[in-house]
Parts: sequence; C-alpha cells; structure tokens
Amino acid sequence: DMKPFYKWKLKVLPLIADWFRSARGCKGFFEESIETFQRRQLSAMYRFIRGVPMLVADGFWSQQLKQVRVKKRNFEEVEKKQLLEILAKKRKLEEEEMQVLDRLSGQRASL
Repeated sequence: DMKPFYKWKLKVLPLIADWFRSARGCKGFFEESIETFQRRQLSAMYRFIRGVPMLVADGFWSQQLKQVRVKKRNFEEVEKKQLLEILAKKRKLEEEEMQVLDRLSGQRASL
C-alpha cells in the first residue's frame, strides 16, 4: 500500500527506489525469484506514481488559480486608476462648464 507515502509527495520517491535496491541485495533471504521481486518493485512504483499525479495536478491548478487571481487584482488596480482619471477629467469639464455658464449668465444680465 503506497497511500501512506503520498503525504511526502515526490520527495519520498528516491527513498522508495533506494529501499528496493537495498532489498535486492538481500535476495538470499527471500523465497521468490528475481522476476517476482522485480514485478513487486515495478508494481509498487507504478501504484505510487499513479497516486501522485492527483497531488501534482492539485498543485498545478492551485498555482494556475493564484496566477489568475494576481492578474485579476492587477487588472482591477489598473481599472481603478483609469476610473479615477476619468472622474477627475469629468470634474474638470463640469467646472469648466460652470464657469462658461456663469460667464454666459453674466453677459445676459448686462444686456
């Protein structure tokens, strides 16, 4: 069962490979053939690698989500800055409009 090793993710993979290399040296203590041992080794490594991609995929998508959020925040900051610039220009135009209206009403009053 390789599930207990998932919590260490890919960090434990070299340890698993080393353990099997060490165990191969003890072949005199096992009553199975080298082929059977190699099948067990391959099966264990396959089960481990097969279980890890979900961990890797989760990490990948988490990173993608972070990047999207950073882009969104940057966009919102630019959008806010542009909106403030637009509002400032609008206020300036409204002030100019008021000045023109004041002058226009002043000229009409003098006629």
